[in-house]
Amino acid sequence: MAKTWIKGLGAAAVLGVLVAGGMYLYGSASGDVPPATVDFAKLGPQEFDALYKRGEQVFRGGDCAACHSSPATGAELAGGVPMVTPMGTLYGSNISPSKEHGIGGWTADDLYRAVAAGMAPGRKNLYPAMPYASYHQITRADVDALWVWLMKQPAVEVANKPSEMNFPFSIRPAVAMWNALNRPAAKEFDMSVDELVRGKYLVDVLGHCAECHSPRTKATFAMDGSRYLEGNTIEGSYAPALTPDALSERGWTKDDLVKFFRTGLSPQGVMTFRMSSVLEHSTSRMAEADVRAMAAYLTQNREMPGPKVKAAEGQTSVKGENLYLGLCAGCHGAQGQGQPHSSVPMSTNTTAMFPTPINLIRVIREGVHERDLAHGERMQTMPGYADKLSNEEMADLVNYMRQTWGGRPGDVTAAQVAEHVKTIEHSK
Repeated sequence: MAKTWIKGLGAAAVLGVLVAGGMYLYGSASGDVPPATVDFAKLGPQEFDALYKRGEQVFRGGDCAACHSSPATGAELAGGVPMVTPMGTLYGSNISPSKEHGIGGWTADDLYRAVAAGMAPGRKNLYPAMPYASYHQITRADVDALWVWLMKQPAVEVANKPSEMNFPFSIRPAVAMWNALNRPAAKEFDMSVDELVRGKYLVDVLGHCAECHSPRTKATFAMDGSRYLEGNTIEGSYAPALTPDALSERGWTKDDLVKFFRTGLSPQGVMTFRMSSVLEHSTSRMAEADVRAMAAYLTQNREMPGPKVKAAEGQTSVKGENLYLGLCAGCHGAQGQGQPHSSVPMSTNTTAMFPTPINLIRVIREGVHERDLAHGERMQTMPGYADKLSNEEMADLVNYMRQTWGGRPGDVTAAQVAEHVKTIEHSK
């Protein structure tokens, strides 16, 4: 009996090793690489110019600079942007044509494998913070154009910053196991001239919006496809739901989305936190037709009600109202009407409508720096009140704003504020 049990255990162990080995090999493979769409050695001046211009639009649409720019110098390809995840902290890599620190030695095929399959030269698995789970449908033509554009940018001789991942995620080959479970096979998107199809490609593939705006599974932290674009708390802020129903409920229209993507400002609010760099490097520089295609896809071209003031939810706090009138009304108005081109309205601001108050708490604590947005829009300075408001006062103020303009109950407690602050601080 004992011998039979030992044999069974041994067989199970061997089977386990075989399964793990198979998963590793599968997760370490990049799959078939489609042939290049152009002969790079035979490009004429006009062909090269068209490909170069297309490559920049792919770079902007893919929001590459948001992770691969330098926080210190602003150089778009130098890398260094920290990405705080539950598994540790990663830093965007140098993707300039530097042969020592960047991708100057890569071929267009190498770039396709990295973007679509998360595999760098030398069979090096990239961490899935590189959104290849979304990029897996990128067209080979777009990768070819992107490669041409990247290789003509100035080389930035800055070394990559090593990741700071927790065990066992610090073992890079383990990424192959994650790939085996979660990575979709690289397969080119079926393009057409239809605006909604183009919008889907820009939102789901190049823009990889679901990477932040969809919830993650608890087991492997992969995108939860069953809750596509239903909102997610990530890096200390809430990336709101972008489904047509959610956008309609918060008073968005197709034109408002276009304005928001292009200028960073609309009646529904202003781009802040991670979206500030998205505006600076991506959406404000995209072709207007592409921005409109994104808005068409997100709204599904539905008729939307537009900005609306929600009915107050319950009896508002006198303490909260007094705090708002004393700290906020000078710029945002006693009725939340705001001031054009300087202070956003609160009466139609979607931040007060979110299911979680974390964004409202964060912006009140940290404030907003005066800055130019895009296409002539700008924001004046909003001071932060982290050192002036207790958690109880913050709860009173947040509850007043959410009840008055967000259609939300005034149920945020001081203890919940403290927990949200911990989440915010952990993301830095």
